[in-house]
Amino acid sequence: MAGIFYDPRARKLRLVSGAPEPGWHLVTHNRAAGLHQCRRILGEWLPPEEAIAADWGIPADERR
Repeated sequence: MAGIFYDPRARKLRLVSGAPEPGWHLVTHNRAAGLHQCRRILGEWLPPEEAIAADWGIPADERR
């Protein structure tokens, strides 16, 4: 399943083109989604303290 996923253990967004790791949460299927869209989506379900601690960078070269 391709998309952008949130890795709660590392508190990072992950760009995935294959299968995500167990426990990663789908943010969006749109692999071209911008940072603002990802932050808005995650802000709806992440607790504020976790959202503050998250690394919001989306590595362009990360593939799984």
